[in-house]
Parts: sequence; structure tokens; C-alpha cells
Amino acid sequence: MAERKPMQGAIIEAALGIWGEMGKQRLIPITGRSMLPLIRDSDHVLVMHGSVGIRRGDVVVFRRKGKLFAHRALSIYESNDGITFITKGDNVLQFDPPFGSNEVIGRVIGIKRGGRQISLETATWRIGGWLIAVSTLALAKLRSCGRIFNHKPLERRPGQFTVFLRRGMRFFSLLIRRVVFAALCRWKE
Repeated sequence: MAERKPMQGAIIEAALGIWGEMGKQRLIPITGRSMLPLIRDSDHVLVMHGSVGIRRGDVVVFRRKGKLFAHRALSIYESNDGITFITKGDNVLQFDPPFGSNEVIGRVIGIKRGGRQISLETATWRIGGWLIAVSTLALAKLRSCGRIFNHKPLERRPGQFTVFLRRGMRFFSLLIRRVVFAALCRWKE
């Protein structure tokens, strides 16, 4: 996962407390591959502190068990405990467990790679992030439908509808990855 190298929980809490009081943007180094191709190992992300203004498709930095993670927000909803976020890395299959706004460090507003920096605040990046989030949720729904229709006790081969769903999922996934990621990740070192 795109995560910060482990630090003592108390040190992270103290540093984040000071940063939150200052209300500034900070560069955070990233390790891991969960957000490839957008965020690479050794990139730095520019983070705007706080959970205000986070929308579906934004990349958020949050803490879990003493570590920091940067993943895409797929769903944001109100619950009895406040605002709840569901996130997932672009390069991993599993969704992250839901978490509250108290675990959110902030929203990624830029990425620094080598000597270059790119802003994620433009309309193109916002729309691209939203498309990635919506397509991820749609694929998850299609996969669950495919599992339901795939179970036919007397048949060894999957039915035509199941084959259609599988092919559609593969095509949709490839289309989103190739078009959106190619357009969004054209910038090089």
C-alpha cells in the first residue's frame, strides 16, 4: 500500500497535532505501490490538512494502526458516528475497512516526483479521479453479480449471461485503466 514507513504512534500523533494546529499544507513522502501508476514509490504528496471538501475520487491520506496511507475515496457517507469513508488503492483489489473523519489526515492536492510537481486540483484530475472511483465501484458490483449468476449446480460451464458479464468487466476495466490512467499519468520524471 502507499504508506509511510512505520513510526511510533505517539510521534505521528504529536506531529499531526502540530500540523493540524498550523492549518498548512505539507509534503509527505510515500512508500509502496498501491496507488500505481498515479503515485509511485518515493513520490511526495502535497496534503491539505483536514477532511473538509473531500469528494468521491479524491486521494486521501489517513492513519491506521500507527501508519499513514494514501488511497482513493470511493464512498463518503453520513453514519451515526459522523462521516464515514471507504477507500481503496488504485493498484490493489481489496477495499480498505471503513473509517471516520477523525482518522483522515487530509486530501492530496499535488504530487511531487523528482523535480516536477503536478496539481490534482484541476478539473481534468477531479473528473479523472471521479471516473476511477465510479468505475471501481461498478466493477465491484459486477463481480458480485457475476458470482451470483456463476453458481449453477448442474452446469459445468458458465451460462451466456455470466460469460457476457465477465467479458464486459474485463473490457470496462481495461478501457478505464488505459484511457484514464494514460491521460492522467502522462507526466514523467
